[in-house]
Amino acid sequence: MNGNPDGLRSLAKYSKLPIERINYCPDADENVIRGIERGILFLMAFWSGPSVKAFARITEVVSKLDKGQMLQLAVVDVDGSQPLYELPEFLGRIHGAGETAWVRNGAIIATSGRGLNVECFESNTVALLTIA
Repeated sequence: MNGNPDGLRSLAKYSKLPIERINYCPDADENVIRGIERGILFLMAFWSGPSVKAFARITEVVSKLDKGQMLQLAVVDVDGSQPLYELPEFLGRIHGAGETAWVRNGAIIATSGRGLNVECFESNTVALLTIA
């Protein structure tokens, strides 16, 4: 299944960040992660209320904490990014609820776990910003 080619337009409705700060990938694999030096990978399910809620929250957190714009925000469509389901960090944990990963030098250093877990967004983002 392919990802939503017009996803960026949908993301713009819910983002607390300028849309220019978002790297949207409708069809992603692990190379998207490998290309992130310091940033957040958000798995968007456009059909899911919890995912939309989580997306709005992660953009709010980044807007508040990343005043220096040090972080990359990569958003992938879960429907077009099946290879990500096989990564050890996500295996059995993607349910379309806004699963999120914090990435440093192309490696996942933390995830939000399975399901909607927005309570970890701020602490994981602060940790990512303070890593040397």
